Amino acid sequence: MKHTPLKVAISAICFVNLLYMIPSVAVSGMVAAFPDQPQNKVLLLLTLPNLTGIAGIVAEPWLERWFSRSTLSITALAVFFASGLASFVLRENLSALIAASVIMGAAYGMQATLYPLLVNDGFEGEERSQVMGLVSGMLQLGRVAATLVGGVLARRGWYNVYLCFLAVLIPLVLAVLFLPRQSHSEQLRQQDGDWFSFSETVRLAVEGFAFAALFFMVNTHLSLYVEGYGLGDTALTGLISALGCVLAGLISTGFAWFERRTGRFTMTWAFGILGILYLAGGLWISLPGAVLCVAGAFFGMGLFSPNLMLGFSRCAGPRRLAAVTAMVLTVVNVGYFASPYITGFLAGFVGESPADVFRVAGMLGLVCAVGSAVTSRRPGVPLPAAEKEKG
Repeated sequence: MKHTPLKVAISAICFVNLLYMIPSVAVSGMVAAFPDQPQNKVLLLLTLPNLTGIAGIVAEPWLERWFSRSTLSITALAVFFASGLASFVLRENLSALIAASVIMGAAYGMQATLYPLLVNDGFEGEERSQVMGLVSGMLQLGRVAATLVGGVLARRGWYNVYLCFLAVLIPLVLAVLFLPRQSHSEQLRQQDGDWFSFSETVRLAVEGFAFAALFFMVNTHLSLYVEGYGLGDTALTGLISALGCVLAGLISTGFAWFERRTGRFTMTWAFGILGILYLAGGLWISLPGAVLCVAGAFFGMGLFSPNLMLGFSRCAGPRRLAAVTAMVLTVVNVGYFASPYITGFLAGFVGESPADVFRVAGMLGLVCAVGSAVTSRRPGVPLPAAEKEKG
């Protein structure tokens, strides 16, 4: 029970951390609000936060030299809150909106690096697995809540979606009250562990890149599948996606239970289920087939997200953990970014239809499942001393 306030604070931070995606529910209104501007420029409000998020990820380990993790987390939340409200106030100035999106993305990226570090700092053993699952689930549930609330607010004006950032005040207050005040430099002096495993870091990064690229295919091709094959409209696509986020949240919340039963094969299951259901959806072109594709992607995400966060502690000791976390998360973000280009490359060989893409992605998922089974380590087992490369 003594860790309950910390769990609540980190969970609340994760619940709002995907708010930077909220403008996606009001794309048509945004484009209509700036008729004299190129559409691609308006869409920067959606894409720039993902790019500048990498800057926040990379900057966090460097900033830890001077500031504690709690200070950085509180600052990132405050900047995130301010950039969201600034977007609401400056809604008639596209250049100002773009500038706010740049800042918003950097704050998101920094927080994305910090929350797994805060969990690693505050919890151990099975409790750490449980909390990682909880906060990963809160990410997905927060995304669903933001989409639903943002959709309602957007009916009264596209810019009202930014009012969702008022919710950031709750985790900001909780962070001020409950995040540990001990400076990171003091923590490092008390902890033994200046080790680094190159092989484990490469494995985690490659796994992260592969899963991110495969997962993002459902984001780019679900609408094409549902609407292109005459199975439904945009509203139905959104509903299926929202249900997928709920599924991911539920799976993440139960991650500790699942990990106890799958052991070192957790990511094998993630890739395998994604691969099988993608393949089934690609072969069975129907509304249930679309649901299978979404279920495969988000079931896998429910396992992937907490497993990735726990994997950082198997890559490096406390002194190098922040740098390794930043490096791996950067590779994962590149995987999301590269997914459409990988899809375009595959289309040159197998065809451009959504069903073709899901069939090939499903086969790639099964290949990745085999690779993960061969290379994964058993969680909780210390790395061999030979692989702990001292700095």
